[in-house]
Amino acid sequence: MQRRDFLKQSIGAITAAGAATSGLANAMAMSDFVAKPTFDWHLGWKSVTQDSFSPLKMKVTGSIPTALNGAFFRNGPAKMERGSGENAQRYTHWFDGDGMVQKFSIHNGQMTHTGQFIHTQKYQNEEQAQRFLYNGAGSVLKNSIGARNNDSINTANTALQVWDEQLLALWEGGSAVQMNPHDLSTVGIKTWQENLAQMPFSAHPLVDKKGHMWNFGFAPYAGRTGKIVIYHIAPKTGLQQTGIIDLPFKGYMHDFAQTNESLIFLIPPYTFTKAKARTFVDGFEWNPSLGSRLLVVSKNDFRQQKWFELPAGFVFHFGHATQNKANLQVNLSWYENANLMQTGMTELMKTGQQRTKDEAVAATIVANLNTGKAKLVKSDTLLEFPSFDESMDHQDSKIFGVGHSAQSLGHADKLSAWQPYQGEVDQFQYAAGIMVEEPIFVSAKDLPGTKSSHPGYILQTFLDVGLNKQSGVNIFEANNLSAGPIAQASMKRLLPLGFHGTYMNAV
Repeated sequence: MQRRDFLKQSIGAITAAGAATSGLANAMAMSDFVAKPTFDWHLGWKSVTQDSFSPLKMKVTGSIPTALNGAFFRNGPAKMERGSGENAQRYTHWFDGDGMVQKFSIHNGQMTHTGQFIHTQKYQNEEQAQRFLYNGAGSVLKNSIGARNNDSINTANTALQVWDEQLLALWEGGSAVQMNPHDLSTVGIKTWQENLAQMPFSAHPLVDKKGHMWNFGFAPYAGRTGKIVIYHIAPKTGLQQTGIIDLPFKGYMHDFAQTNESLIFLIPPYTFTKAKARTFVDGFEWNPSLGSRLLVVSKNDFRQQKWFELPAGFVFHFGHATQNKANLQVNLSWYENANLMQTGMTELMKTGQQRTKDEAVAATIVANLNTGKAKLVKSDTLLEFPSFDESMDHQDSKIFGVGHSAQSLGHADKLSAWQPYQGEVDQFQYAAGIMVEEPIFVSAKDLPGTKSSHPGYILQTFLDVGLNKQSGVNIFEANNLSAGPIAQASMKRLLPLGFHGTYMNAV
């Protein structure tokens, strides 16, 4: 049965039948190649020692399209350790390193790299003390001190959002931090309203077609079952409205999705049950008997909420969602459990590898707003860090992401384009020893002088831990990934792996 027929049957089933789990279960064929032990996987989690990187012209092979005239920004943890000898400190969880923004400036077919640590309150205090002062979200340090508020320990290390001509560096436990996109200097904390100071503000805000920004803050420690705060922010004028929603249980939430009418959240059974645990991460437990919950909230009235029951699973990231009257389809990267959050990120920090491969598959949730029934449809495509054309409305528009093969020892080494309705996949397999990061889709609509019919481009950073020992950026035609990059910019600077990025014209 073709995937489109399977989804059609799922849509029909939820209008009359109860929720159930189904999917396409065949595993992706993997290569038998075994990575050489000489590859230094630790480089993905190596600490950057200097405060900034001065401008460096990168080596370009191929031809960078002239339409790409701006800057590709990436954010991620980069200060992993401080001190040496008896005074050495190193974080044990990937979420905890201080954020550093990497800027790849593109002009006239050339690319230049600069980088700068984000001067958060935490970073400045620890630079002065020359040691880490606070425990991390998942790390316990000797002689740590208590945090005064959420922003005392804000690392601003997860994502970036261009907003009102500023660059917002985002964490998920505290405020956004404003940066100057030209010189990467830190402007300071962004407070949307005084009574919301230091409140959680997720790393994944969504901008709608009117240019308005929507976001949420996850507060598992609030109330009996935890709460989320919803933000609606307009360009130039600021905060429009907020709302607080009670959760059925304190399930960890990192990202969400939107349609023109709704905001969509998934609450997994990875629950904050130990409030007195040593760290925030230690406070969570996997409780699959709870199942998962899907929440759909009306953008026009936050009190209008629809709840759906789904099987136990875990989600970091969403693709696009579509809504046709009562029928809702939500694309996401689905894990069967929370092992990556519980133990995997600590293993990566320690050894550069994971003992078990925690794989996310591209999946679709089909829900009916009238019947309250939902169904999970899993594909056999490994996909994480999804990126997509946010201007597209139809369900089958491509979602770009990363996957991994047997040769990668669990590290991402594939670039994929997945079509949810068709189930078709276009992929590029990287050579052994190359780890890749989140692909960023740049639409032709955002590039002056480019025909609207152009498929757009994919920008993807990589870290080569093999013989070449280099970092760089690959550029692909978005409709033909399997053909390989049309251009590559590389350098001998080795940048640790980060999380999320964005593209901005003419910076």
